Amino acid sequence: MTWRRVAIIYVALGLLASYVLVFERAAPESDQAGPRSTSSSLLETEASSVTSVTFRKEGRVVRATREDRRWRVLEPPGIEVSSDLLEATIATLTAGQASEKLSPEPENALAAYGLDTPSATLEVILTGVADAPVTILIGARNPTRTAVYARRSDLNTIFLVGMNLSYYIDLIFDAAKT
Repeated sequence: MTWRRVAIIYVALGLLASYVLVFERAAPESDQAGPRSTSSSLLETEASSVTSVTFRKEGRVVRATREDRRWRVLEPPGIEVSSDLLEATIATLTAGQASEKLSPEPENALAAYGLDTPSATLEVILTGVADAPVTILIGARNPTRTAVYARRSDLNTIFLVGMNLSYYIDLIFDAAKT
């Protein structure tokens, strides 16, 4: 390589660095940024606070409970569902995955979200909430088919939860086939 080529490379590198400094410099963050939408999880709690979950779909039931930090299936007896699969499912409802809150909807408007006849229902028991499970209805997919609509029994708000939730529920019921 000649000195002339080395000089051309350095000149090109200098021009590129100058361009980046002048035109591609990131704008400083403003203290007056617009309002940010905050997303929270559907259950608004940590996954470790879920002690039991019952899945219902098409007349079938799978019930699991957390024992010694691992999930164990109680119903139907004798089936094996991976503890990691149950943990991943719970993570989609808790702090593991954010859910978008949509506007509150009255009972008569649930059909638009597939929640009048849900594809699945989950009953979740949380630590510190005595005998009051939170029921979650899983509805239809959104128009882009990237998420499903869900609604808690104790709130009027419709949530948009990632498709992983529906996928994991299907896997749980596939594992529960006898």
